[in-house]
Order: sequence, then C-alpha cells, then structure tokens
Amino acid sequence: MGEKIMIRPIVKAAFKVDELVYQFQYIDVPDGYLKTGSIEEVNAQYDDVWIINEAYNRLDISMSVWVQRRIRNEECWVKDAKQLRKFIKKWEKK
Repeated sequence: MGEKIMIRPIVKAAFKVDELVYQFQYIDVPDGYLKTGSIEEVNAQYDDVWIINEAYNRLDISMSVWVQRRIRNEECWVKDAKQLRKFIKKWEKK
C-alpha cells in the first residue's frame, strides 16, 4: 500500500480559493513550475510563504484588471477578491 500524504491545512484552504487554483493549474502548469497542479503536488512543491505571496499577487492582479476594465462580471471579481482577502487574513500570521 502507498503511504498516505498529509496535506497541510493551508494547501487545503488554498484549493478553496478559485484564483489560487487557477494559478496552480492554468499558469504554473503551462509555465513548467508544476506538472499537474494537483493538491498533492502543490503541497510538496510550495511552502506556506510562497502560497501566501501568491494570494497577494492574485489579489493585486484581480483588482488591477477590475479597476482598469470595470468588467461586466463584477460579482465574479468581488467574490474572487473576497476569497483571497479571507485566505490572506487567516494564513499570513501563522
């Protein structure tokens, strides 16, 4: 039997944030940082500081695009920003 991998709580929480999942699977995989963008791979490859910094980065990108374009799907951007802010608030001090 294979050994069970313990997924860190911050990684589990990151996979509940749409913008972070997007980063892992649609940016980091094509850029060659990850092979699959799976929760197990993120757990093994990225430390907590990297994940928190990426949450800040995604928040900056999301808000910049929203402010610049005033995109029509405002609810989506508000939801993404709310998820990111909640994640950052919970995990940046741990």
